[in-house]
Amino acid sequence: MSEYNFKGIKPESIELLCLNRFNDSKEFYEEHKLELKEGITVPMRQIVLDLSGLMYDIDDKMLTDPVRSVSRIYRDTRGNRSKIKYRENMWLMLRRYKNEYPSAPFFYFEFFPNSFGYGLAFWTWKQSAFKEVHNLILDHPGRWLDAVDACKQAGFTYSARDNYKKDMYPNAPKELKPYLSAKNMQFSYNSFDMSTINSPALIDELKLAFDLARPMYSFWADAYDNMLDKGIIKPEDSMR
Repeated sequence: MSEYNFKGIKPESIELLCLNRFNDSKEFYEEHKLELKEGITVPMRQIVLDLSGLMYDIDDKMLTDPVRSVSRIYRDTRGNRSKIKYRENMWLMLRRYKNEYPSAPFFYFEFFPNSFGYGLAFWTWKQSAFKEVHNLILDHPGRWLDAVDACKQAGFTYSARDNYKKDMYPNAPKELKPYLSAKNMQFSYNSFDMSTINSPALIDELKLAFDLARPMYSFWADAYDNMLDKGIIKPEDSMR
């Protein structure tokens, strides 16, 4: 294991984050703001720093700004049904700069009070845009299935939040069917062993998994670039 910036996210820090969420008051947050920053926000940013070299190698357009890549502890409740101001879960997203590349595929890491997870995902505001992924799968089925196998080797499980009910590609090979109905995609790993994130070994785990899943990110990135080239997705979409 190499020397990393990240030393772990401690159980007591997660407990404080939950207490902050339970109290849901500015007074409590301000009283414990420094502890929350040092115990939660800083370690999350350190993960981004420790992964930045690999991320740039995977995609030289990847944004690895630790401040912009990590969620905030407090929430913007404007226009949100839930008026709870503070989170008990945190995440980071490693992706291209969203103002120039809206809806680009991304890697992520997140944790909750009793679990954590990581993986890669591809969601678009325009569900119709995702047909470019379908087109690339049909054009390069071998490459796609190799990328799926790479994700399996990384320990990831495939899922889609939304699927077309109708068979959009009735003549497609059977092994491609589950993916050709998807309106979005995700390959993820989840665990309830919270001791894992209390150690720099987490960085080695993330690096190995993300590097193994590189073929899938590259496949999605090619599909995404096709969306940009055809004007299906435009930078102004980031204003949504």
